[in-house]
Amino acid sequence: MLRAMRDGAKGGILKYFLLGLLVLAAGGLVLTDVGGFFRGGVSSNLVAKGKGIEISTVAFDRTVRRVLSRQGMDTGQAYQLGFIDQILQNEIQNQILTREALNLGIQVNDETVLKQVATLAAPLAQEGQSKAEALQQVLRSQGISENEFVDSIRQEMGNTLFRNAVFSGATRISTAEAEALYQFRNEKRNFEGFILTNKSVTDIKEPTDENLLKYYDANKAEFATPETRSVTIAKLKQEMLADKIKITEEDLRSIYEDNITSYQQPERRKLQQAIVNTQNDALEIFKKVEKGTLLKKAVRSVTGEDIAYLGENDFKKNGLLEDIANPAFDAKKGDVLTPIQSALGWHVIKLIDVIAPETESFNSVKKQIREDVLQERLIDDLLDTANMIDDRLASGEALEPIVAEVGLTTESLKNFNQAGTTSKGKDLFAAFQGDKAQILEAAFDYDAGEASPILELQDGTYIIVRIDEVKPLTYTAFDEVRATLLVRWIDEQKALTNLIRTQEALASEKPLKDLAKANKAKIKTYAKLTRSNEAKPPLTPAALRQIFGSAEGEMIKIEVNDGFMIGSVTAITLPDTAKASKEIEDIRSQTAQALPQEIFSQYINFLSDKYKVKVNSRVLQAVYGAEPAAN
Repeated sequence: MLRAMRDGAKGGILKYFLLGLLVLAAGGLVLTDVGGFFRGGVSSNLVAKGKGIEISTVAFDRTVRRVLSRQGMDTGQAYQLGFIDQILQNEIQNQILTREALNLGIQVNDETVLKQVATLAAPLAQEGQSKAEALQQVLRSQGISENEFVDSIRQEMGNTLFRNAVFSGATRISTAEAEALYQFRNEKRNFEGFILTNKSVTDIKEPTDENLLKYYDANKAEFATPETRSVTIAKLKQEMLADKIKITEEDLRSIYEDNITSYQQPERRKLQQAIVNTQNDALEIFKKVEKGTLLKKAVRSVTGEDIAYLGENDFKKNGLLEDIANPAFDAKKGDVLTPIQSALGWHVIKLIDVIAPETESFNSVKKQIREDVLQERLIDDLLDTANMIDDRLASGEALEPIVAEVGLTTESLKNFNQAGTTSKGKDLFAAFQGDKAQILEAAFDYDAGEASPILELQDGTYIIVRIDEVKPLTYTAFDEVRATLLVRWIDEQKALTNLIRTQEALASEKPLKDLAKANKAKIKTYAKLTRSNEAKPPLTPAALRQIFGSAEGEMIKIEVNDGFMIGSVTAITLPDTAKASKEIEDIRSQTAQALPQEIFSQYINFLSDKYKVKVNSRVLQAVYGAEPAAN
């Protein structure tokens, strides 16, 4: 699989193809395989799988390499920045939309697809070449079959039709709806109420020991000391095997010669570049540079800062934005390009040098080849060693001889519960957060003296968990917790009595003043409350929601700290919409921008649940997470 990944890295980018495919995912698809879906026999040749949906590792990597070559970014950087996940979510969304479109009968006919292909192929044709020949030449250079390309265009056109159909139902809300939303957000209420505290209940009799014993039995789990375990964790890491692997100079040179095309660098351009927001600024900078001013100095003199100056860098043609690639590669050394507009702004570019095509020498890449070969052999040796350890443990062999022979490192973790913490709350598995669940599962699945099968961690380390000691569940004796039980029992009886008292007061339907007087409580007024108010004690966010959900004059019961509040809304004030025309129009404008995307996001999330797509995060980590940055 890793060899296939490296082979995929040789591909470039088909700009027109990607233009049709790169659509950012609209919904927040949380698809990581946290439940171990891919551990149940699904091989590492899939990065995502769902109902009728499969994305192979090789096909996905091909897409990743094409996308990243345009961005000038290596896979390690992309993985760390979350861009790999973004590309995968986009692929998943496209497949979901394609399947749903087919289910709904949305299809693009052959004639329409052929017209679109012809449109995309037209700019590729050189003199004396037909569009078909030009397209086939580009596809061959990218390693894409004609059928794959046509299918992708058909898929994207169908998805676009489907997406536009979903968006078409989202329009701006009416003025009346915007006014209602404005009033809802800015409504004010006055509330009056008094509190009946639990501690004000005084007529609770102490329970008998018989009652307390029953209470203890009903809440016995709260006085349990959970089962704890102590384990030894033995680790097998790649570096433990590295010294045993021998790679000769002849091996490296043979690999270099067999893959010589991958070390060939195309013609490049060394550019100085600045990007500003306006055409006027760009033209002013351009004129200064043409007269001999350094680009950085010209940027500072026009904009007053250096942030718009991007420095001097080497670029391949496919590493530049489409708007500036051709002008930059058509220019001559020393040329200053007339300002060019792109999606990023206005570019001012000076061509510093033209770097001819070259082939990296064996000596310059020998170190990287050695690291690649070493990594590949380490993976094979690591798997072989892990399987050998697993077989020997399964046959009943003790862990210690294996540790000594292979050179494993060991770590002892003592007296932890099923959450991985000690009686003092210390998390003994803080260093294993990504793998904590599976390690704890192994620690509690076996008896004392037994060892788990070998486990693979997210960082590629293999471990064995040997159970050293099991301390069973115990309970604190009744006599030791009697005083605590007595306090809790009385507090709960007070709370129950206070609840009954509050409910009876509400049921009496007496005026608030009479109820407060009868309970020797003081009425308090809470004025000009709004939904956006920060709730201040004794009110809570839940209490505010209750107040704004009740009718004016309706007596309600609100739960507060140590008791209940009885009260009612005394006044409701709605803002005058005639004086808020700008705010109301802002609401309409905001909903016009957000509503289509919100509807589409909700629909995508619904479909992701329907197709139950899960991501094989282990493969993503193995393929991209540890890849070194390009030199």
